Amino acid sequence: MRIDLSLVRASWIFLVLLVFSPYLWAQDGSVKDELEQLRALVKKQAEQLQKLEDRISKIIAHVDQSSEEISTQKNDLKKLTVLVGKQEKKKIGGWSTRPFLQSADGKHRAEFRAYTQFDYRHYQKGANAPASSFLMRRVRPSISGHITKYFQYKIQADLARTEGGLLEDMYMRVRHPSKKINVMFGQFKEPFSQEELRSDSIIDFIDRPMSVSHLTSGRTPGVMAHGSLVNGVVGYQIGVFNGKGRHQNNNNSTPDIAGRLRFSPFKESDNFWLKGFKFGTAYAQGRTIGGKSVRGQTVSRSYNFYDKISINGKTHRANGEFAWLLGPAAIRAEYNQSMQSRDGLGTGGVNLPGVIAKGYTTQATYLLTGETKPEAGMVVPHSDLFTDGAGTNGWGAWEIKLRYDNLQIHDSAATSNRADTFNFGINWYFNRYMKYMVDIGVERFKDPLRSPKPGDSNFFVWMNRIVVVF
Repeated sequence: MRIDLSLVRASWIFLVLLVFSPYLWAQDGSVKDELEQLRALVKKQAEQLQKLEDRISKIIAHVDQSSEEISTQKNDLKKLTVLVGKQEKKKIGGWSTRPFLQSADGKHRAEFRAYTQFDYRHYQKGANAPASSFLMRRVRPSISGHITKYFQYKIQADLARTEGGLLEDMYMRVRHPSKKINVMFGQFKEPFSQEELRSDSIIDFIDRPMSVSHLTSGRTPGVMAHGSLVNGVVGYQIGVFNGKGRHQNNNNSTPDIAGRLRFSPFKESDNFWLKGFKFGTAYAQGRTIGGKSVRGQTVSRSYNFYDKISINGKTHRANGEFAWLLGPAAIRAEYNQSMQSRDGLGTGGVNLPGVIAKGYTTQATYLLTGETKPEAGMVVPHSDLFTDGAGTNGWGAWEIKLRYDNLQIHDSAATSNRADTFNFGINWYFNRYMKYMVDIGVERFKDPLRSPKPGDSNFFVWMNRIVVVF
């Protein structure tokens, strides 16, 4: 607000005259001299006040000009940001962690992804042990993207698969703007088991635990609703599926029904120890007519310690799980159980005891080089191995790991069996696209006569893998 100094000046003069006017009228000529001096002093003060007024006016004018310039610069910056955004959207192809194509306005997009897993598996000698061998475990190209922002799709094949068809995933997702409810339909994984739902390209060990890979339905045709509630604290998935595996039709009128809840109670917390803690549960049920039971096979595929048998009737599966992410460390554990009925399979059509399979697994990993372990995604090293000069040359990211896993299968007969596996090793991340994995495993069998080395309960394996993913 501008100060009216002329009004201040007049007030000062009036005050001086008012105070001294009686004295002036009462005095002689010498007082008149003093009055002249006083007038000169007042005049001088008025001149100084005028100069001060001029300086303040200049400062105010400068501030007004600066504010206008700042406002102009902000407007120019906004225009430049919009222009750059438009230029980015006009890109119809490129590489953004992976190749992509999109429409000029960015509303429609296709991303081309792929990952490969090349293994070498070395087995201890034994009468029933497989031969050590190289293996193309997975070769999976895919295309995914969106048609407008609310319709997503994915198509993925596995070129290394030798049975059951090449198609892995093929689905469409309809996204609600609120993310509270989304709908998927096509072929994809049933919502059961946190380890099963993690991508094969980012799992921490060369293969999943027995208690996961044999007690889940995996990919199957179906329809599912999913979303997040309470600002992401609660996640849910529920759907109906054929439940018989990839490309398999349902052989009865009862579909599999599967549901899963996932809780992140400390998602918004700043507490290091609590923020990354998550837990969940899942349940599924269905019916199988003239099907086969679960199989007991070791993680390394060294031996089948329980062969499939005939089942008929209802099936039930239950799961409990948790994950605890602590910066470079991660701890995960889960318990899975299934029950498969054997109705009418006994002599004279009587019901036989069902096949009950259960197991649990717990694992821990730690990044020695200090990177933060993501819940779902490839580790990005602080410094890549053999950079192109744009970054800092280094040794990539190094991770140590340990896991215990067991699976026991009961059918109330002598064929019941159990196996345990201890795995430890390292993961070496060259960069965000490549890693080398080493797993050393000790497999233990309840029945030493049914093992890769009959008569010996313990069996040793050494597995290696090179992963390339983009």
